[in-house]
Amino acid sequence: MIIIRTYFLLLFFLFPFSFYCQTNQQVGIFEEDFRTSFKTKPKLDIKLDTRFSFIAASDIRTTGVKLGLSFNSKFKTGLGYNRLISPSKSSIIKDDVKYKADLYYEYISPYLEYIYHNSKKWEFNISIQFGVGRGYYQYFNTLTEAKEKINQSFILSYEPSMLIDYKIVKWVGLGSGIGYRLILYKNKNISEHLTSPVFIFKVKIYLGEIVRTFTGKEIQAE
Repeated sequence: MIIIRTYFLLLFFLFPFSFYCQTNQQVGIFEEDFRTSFKTKPKLDIKLDTRFSFIAASDIRTTGVKLGLSFNSKFKTGLGYNRLISPSKSSIIKDDVKYKADLYYEYISPYLEYIYHNSKKWEFNISIQFGVGRGYYQYFNTLTEAKEKINQSFILSYEPSMLIDYKIVKWVGLGSGIGYRLILYKNKNISEHLTSPVFIFKVKIYLGEIVRTFTGKEIQAE
């Protein structure tokens, strides 16, 4: 059983890159990009994104910010922070009393992106990110007349995705994509099924272009 679980975890981890590398030529390009890109001086990369997914058949949104480094405009890696824009409506039972509750979910997300096509306006990339965070319910206790947190859970997720960015002006770009959030671990305190397809919309800020336009100076940022 452990071997089978390990195999599927590796499969999900490698899927975005194996999906792209379907021919020997693509494998060679990927290996060459990987070998040379991390030898270059990195540039700062900043992104804001909104992710649409589903919890308990309800449409929910997470918002996040990513701060990382871009290596040769081919590989990007860094750290993000994400949370539900608004809590998901739910209910809990405490002391045999049923309460209306809000589900909160927030996590940090180490990520890695590979840009396999890059032009003046367009950027096509595949991405993987892990989510390390927590979920909990918050309800109004009528006995204490205060909001209380209950049923906290550590949550670990994995999310592969395919993304397209378009540079609308030299300072700002828009992006969209599709992915899948796979919950690797959560305890029984959180009853909602959090594994779900994910639809992504993001705004990319070209900080280097902004500084160059208004100050004439060059900084190590895209």
